[in-house]
Amino acid sequence: MTLVIMILVAVLSAYGLEMYVKAHSENKMARREANSLQAVYAAEGGVAWSQVMLDEKDEFTGGTLTIGDGTVEVEVTPLEGGFQIISTATYGKAQRKIRAELVKEKDHWIMNKYQEIYRDG
Repeated sequence: MTLVIMILVAVLSAYGLEMYVKAHSENKMARREANSLQAVYAAEGGVAWSQVMLDEKDEFTGGTLTIGDGTVEVEVTPLEGGFQIISTATYGKAQRKIRAELVKEKDHWIMNKYQEIYRDG
């Protein structure tokens, strides 16, 4: 009888450990996904910030911005008739990069290109 109880306790303990490990890994995946989305939103915020700064002065070349718990580095390069903006956001361990090309027509910014960059090169 004691052997049966010990086997039952061992099986239930193993099952409990398996459930804990599964829940923990799913929690990490959800956190990673949330950080990834926050980084995309922060990178888009960097593009919007660049538009505002370019309205103030055409010589704006970029800078660093803090949005919530994230950091955004923006590079602005003049193009013929507009600007290229590369916005790199880091949120937690997630990093996302967006490249956008903007032109100004009749006091409004028009985004000709928008690309999320997954790999440099």
